[in-house]
Amino acid sequence: MSDLTVAVETPSPPPPPPTAKPPVLLIHGMFGGAWYWEGYQAFLARHGYASHAINLRGHHGSRPVRDIGHVSIGDYVDDAIEVARSLGSPIVIGHSMGGLIAQKVGEAGACRALVLMSAAPPRWIPAIGPVLARTMLQFRYLKAMLLHGPLLPERQDADALMFNRTPVEERAAFFARIVPESGRAGFELALGIPAVHASRVTARVLVVTGNDDQFVVPRVARALAKKYNAPLRAYDGFAHHIMSEPGWEQPAADVVAWLDEFVHA
Repeated sequence: MSDLTVAVETPSPPPPPPTAKPPVLLIHGMFGGAWYWEGYQAFLARHGYASHAINLRGHHGSRPVRDIGHVSIGDYVDDAIEVARSLGSPIVIGHSMGGLIAQKVGEAGACRALVLMSAAPPRWIPAIGPVLARTMLQFRYLKAMLLHGPLLPERQDADALMFNRTPVEERAAFFARIVPESGRAGFELALGIPAVHASRVTARVLVVTGNDDQFVVPRVARALAKKYNAPLRAYDGFAHHIMSEPGWEQPAADVVAWLDEFVHA
């Protein structure tokens, strides 16, 4: 693959026939990849939305990087804006770190609607909840963030932060697919360095969260909804990986209903 290319995955089933509905760009979060949107892509296709899931640079065969630890949030934003502009003006769904990247895509005017799913916040919205704070204070994580090294969670930390509502028997398979993340990006997220000017986000926004999210706590979603004057959908029984936890189809159906309302408005 060319080093000028950002890897984007389309759903395994054939894309839906052309419709008036705009394309959807899906942006993954820390340690993730396009792979965890597979169910969502099939669901969107059944409702007439062609979708494209990005692998950010340094993730799962996408644009190679010399040192993943030094990649910035701005680098990831560049990847996402590049793909968004190639799609025209898509709907963007961003999860976790990808939710912050999605906000920057909206700020750049490169999309028509945003769904912020368990989304990391920009500057002035505190990002860290109690479970994440205790985890980050471990030396190995502090070292990776301060020295901009590769960042990868231990299994027990991933279970506590990301997979606390994922069935125990499915966690090993999820954990096996996560990849090292940028310590620099983690540092920027923890300190709230990336800013987003809400006045520049003209796209319509929907905020989605799970009430048991320990990685990006629901308080953040409430603040994002206020920042963008956006509706908030908060779901009991769901946590950080709301796009794949048991019963994920109901929040997905609500997202599609909101998109349909937007598309036909």
